[in-house]
Amino acid sequence: MKQLLHNKIFAIFLYFLVSFSLVLPLWLQINNAYNHALSNIVFHIAALKYELNITQTNINGSEIQFHIRNSTPIKDFRNQLRVIDANIMLDTSSITFNVPMTLSLLLALAFSFRAPRPKKVALIAKSMLLLFLLHCVTLYAIALSTLIQSAESSSLMHFYLNRFYLPKEFIFNTASLLNSYAARFEPFLLAIFVWWQLQQIKESSEKKGVNTA
Repeated sequence: MKQLLHNKIFAIFLYFLVSFSLVLPLWLQINNAYNHALSNIVFHIAALKYELNITQTNINGSEIQFHIRNSTPIKDFRNQLRVIDANIMLDTSSITFNVPMTLSLLLALAFSFRAPRPKKVALIAKSMLLLFLLHCVTLYAIALSTLIQSAESSSLMHFYLNRFYLPKEFIFNTASLLNSYAARFEPFLLAIFVWWQLQQIKESSEKKGVNTA
């Protein structure tokens, strides 16, 4: 039993090395595109929710800068229209840096377990969706905290955003927690999830007498 466990761990390690050597070069080619797409999706959702228009987007490496204006008119005490002109900078590199390790671990676990191939493919797809959602939640919290910080230096932005319920301490703490720990622990959390799912698939197949591949 102990020898079998050692062999399984060694097989997972070898599969991980092979997967990592393939995933890393691919990720280096697409990581900026993924980061920019993620930033655009998340910040457009935040801007829509808080009635802001994105008038311009500038890309600089892994960073993306959004120029925003208010979509709802603001009038001062002289009944004159006021316009918010602000720049919000987002950098997702601290959120997505562990993607190659995460994907390599998922692939290594899938390759090392005997289970029906369609179920393994579906499990990997589900895991990648969970990874994407984790990135979205983390970046959304960071985007909100960045907006709140920009409001602290602009009375007009402060007035505009205060029309909405913004639990500032909760947003700041959530953004800090997710930014500090989510990316670091995502490979192990998703690996545990995949391991458990594969065990369930294996046990279910054995009970049904399915010849796994």
